[in-house]
Amino acid sequence: MQIHETAFVVSTYRSYFEEISKDIYAKLWNNKATDALIPSIFESISKDEAILHCLRNRFFYERMTSFFTENNGGTLINFGSGFSMYQFLINDNVNTIEIDQKNIIEHKKERIDDWISQGKLPRREINYTSIDFNQNTEQEIIDILQPFIKKRPIFILIEGVLFFLTSKTTNKLFKIFNKLQNQGDMVGSVSYLPEIKDTAVYNRLLHYFDSNNNTNDSFNHQTIANTFYKNIEGYILEKHIDEFELAKIYIPNNTIKNKTDILNENMYILRKS
Repeated sequence: MQIHETAFVVSTYRSYFEEISKDIYAKLWNNKATDALIPSIFESISKDEAILHCLRNRFFYERMTSFFTENNGGTLINFGSGFSMYQFLINDNVNTIEIDQKNIIEHKKERIDDWISQGKLPRREINYTSIDFNQNTEQEIIDILQPFIKKRPIFILIEGVLFFLTSKTTNKLFKIFNKLQNQGDMVGSVSYLPEIKDTAVYNRLLHYFDSNNNTNDSFNHQTIANTFYKNIEGYILEKHIDEFELAKIYIPNNTIKNKTDILNENMYILRKS
């Protein structure tokens, strides 16, 4: 499995439980190849993967909606945007900057433009750019993004990305966030806690990637302690919650009994101080 294939998988997950994810456009990305792949993921890793990703989407959807409503618009910068559709779910006075690998960005822009012209999606102000988080320098990334920022304040989202990066690249990105944002701006981030390495479900995830990595698409297995978020220069940790706790809120009758039974991602909201 190549890294870009996970973008199709996650978008399909979001379409399974629209009432939870609130993503009414995710199904546009559904395709037969991904539909055929997902049953093996459920069997090999966890049957709860789809609903957990819907919970994650719901959490950030609500935070962004609140942020941009309070501020009468602004800019969403989506680092590693994949095929997420937040820009069509939030207010139309928000400008979006979509960042991902070149092949994902080119395909996404082509499909989005087509669906807008067909009336399947509402019109939005969207800028697309491909950036190599590992290879591009801090200043190069800032220089690429600054011309796209026409509205403030800024909400930065980095979702489903840090797992694939090194700690060096992660630190570089948060320095970039700090330079792009002003006081009161926000960052939404997702990562695994280090203790997940001791769970059976996490090791099944790694085994699945290794067993299906036919193209030798390499990636890191980064986990991040809570202390990292508490000590980021220029930011205050405003909210931290994991998917196990989100399930109690949005699907109170769920059958998940223990957080160690699931790939329990942690969500963080940081405010620029």
